[in-house]
Amino acid sequence: MATERRTLRRQVAVALASVGLAGAVTVAAPVPEAQAALTGEVQFTGHGWGHGRGLGQWGAYGYATQHSWPYTQILSHYYGGTVQAHQPEGVITVQLIGQDNRDLVVTSGRDFTVGGIPVTAGSAARVQALPDGSFVLSTSYGCASPTVWTTTIPNSRVVPSVEPGNDLQAMLSLCVATGTVQYRGELSAVWAGGAQRTVNSVRMEDYLRGVVPRESPASWGDGGGGKGIEALKAQAVAARSYAWAEGRSAWAKTCDTTSCQVYLGAGTNYVALEDRRTDAAIAATAGIVLRNGQGAIVRAEFSSSTGGWSAGGTFPAVPDAGDAISPHKDWSLAVPATTIAAAFGVGTLLDIRVTSRNGLGADGGRVTQVEIVGTAKTVTATGSQVRTKLGLKSDWFSIAGAGGPGGPVGAPAPAPVQPVVYRGSGNVLGATAQQVAFGQPGDVPLACDWNGDGVDTHGIFRAGVFHITDAVGSGRAENTFGFGQAGDQPVCGDWDGNGSDTVGVYRAGKVFLRNSNSTGVADGSFGFGDRGDVLVAGNWDGDPFDTVGVWRRGVFYLTNSNLAPVASAVVPYGAATDLPTAGDWDGNGTDTIGVYRTDAFYLRNSNGIGAADAVVPFGSSGDRPLRGHWTADGGDVVGVARGY
Repeated sequence: MATERRTLRRQVAVALASVGLAGAVTVAAPVPEAQAALTGEVQFTGHGWGHGRGLGQWGAYGYATQHSWPYTQILSHYYGGTVQAHQPEGVITVQLIGQDNRDLVVTSGRDFTVGGIPVTAGSAARVQALPDGSFVLSTSYGCASPTVWTTTIPNSRVVPSVEPGNDLQAMLSLCVATGTVQYRGELSAVWAGGAQRTVNSVRMEDYLRGVVPRESPASWGDGGGGKGIEALKAQAVAARSYAWAEGRSAWAKTCDTTSCQVYLGAGTNYVALEDRRTDAAIAATAGIVLRNGQGAIVRAEFSSSTGGWSAGGTFPAVPDAGDAISPHKDWSLAVPATTIAAAFGVGTLLDIRVTSRNGLGADGGRVTQVEIVGTAKTVTATGSQVRTKLGLKSDWFSIAGAGGPGGPVGAPAPAPVQPVVYRGSGNVLGATAQQVAFGQPGDVPLACDWNGDGVDTHGIFRAGVFHITDAVGSGRAENTFGFGQAGDQPVCGDWDGNGSDTVGVYRAGKVFLRNSNSTGVADGSFGFGDRGDVLVAGNWDGDPFDTVGVWRRGVFYLTNSNLAPVASAVVPYGAATDLPTAGDWDGNGTDTIGVYRTDAFYLRNSNGIGAADAVVPFGSSGDRPLRGHWTADGGDVVGVARGY
């Protein structure tokens, strides 16, 4: 059974491509098929990420760290026509969108009350809101335990018995499918819009402790020798103003998703989500909001990156020199012509052209109007509509390989060469290769078993966003989610032993791992290795879990635990200029080390010092190693990535 279990979960994906080299395979080079596919795509290039209205988060960080601006100057720059004023502390009501049409189930490590009825610490209370305005309380011995007692209650207020401070155990814990979520303040249920809703009533300053680190990285507080804290202060004031200006419904002033502001509470499964740096920024700006000339608090919108000019609207458009440090300042994306045609319902796409812009910034500024021409009809759309329908980062874009400058679709477009992964047929001399095109130059390719079927499929990591597919041989993403940030090294493995691979990132000597392929906070994080190391991952000891390792100039440091990581093996192997890899080369259920040098793999069947057990010529100078479990049988097989 142990062998079967190891074989079933042999999906470790070693995202070693993060060393950042570009590449080429001595098997047949990419041929006209890549060019033919390109003629069916339209190349978009652009600037910024998000709607661009109000504060640009990367710009704020740039102004703070590169220009030494205080938060007051940052706010005045982005929010013209406003003044910074004080708003007394108060309670804000937050709709928890994920709870819509679900019973409210709460527990706590301390006694609490529901509708005035005491509930003992450790027990769980289920509240049902009925259409007639009444409420039913059921209690049990825990989140998933059977009901012990049921009664009607006069109201749905769930109130802690103590002021929790930073003690997550003393807070109210919402029972959810993945465990518990800790919230400050009170929870309650309401029947509205034909469904049960859940509301968190919480003091504004406590609410912000769950918002600010979700909207701007708390680590920015350490940037620029501590100057980055000014960007977090600006974010705190913007978030406070935005929330006070909201008016979502009669029963909730705001919500907890990107439709309002991202708010995940104080903790998940008793792991804190708040951060000392964002807490400090909130405390330093306590009660400060932005008001317009009539004295009303403004809805202070913000987005990730303006691209160099804010978009205008409620607040005047302004140049954004701080955005120069943004990894999203410039971007490109190839979109199939068939996708564009389907998005706008024009039949077969004949042309797409920008017909007007706002005149602010490079290339004439943000797009205000686009004309999409097809065999069935012609559609006129705004730049914002095109951005949303095609998944572009912003409405500040230009189009190549389309009508106007660049010629019609099908003409040679000035697009980058399509990156390709070559998957080997075996770890033997003369192995053939199957090619899979995925992503664009600058991406980091991965190969992992995302769905637990025993076969690795492809993915890429692009500036803090993973794009993955479960389809064998596919180069089109089926799942896209954010985790990490630009500059991180991506990795993936079976961290929880459930048979499928999930993602992680490595940043300056710290590992952040997720147990699901979705946007969210790290389920585990720890320090291992040092800045400049290259992260690897594998099942080094044959247990059900993958763990990490690092490569440092010719030496592997491997750990057998992601909970208490220490180097279980230190193995000098290869040369400092080699590229590291790891895989189950002999199909025995454990991973071992290897290196890639010029155009060949040098593989070991044990994690100890010694000569290569197999030398596999494959690829060309400049390629990146990207091995994978390409079929359900056997072990891992060599592969390379080119053009990234």
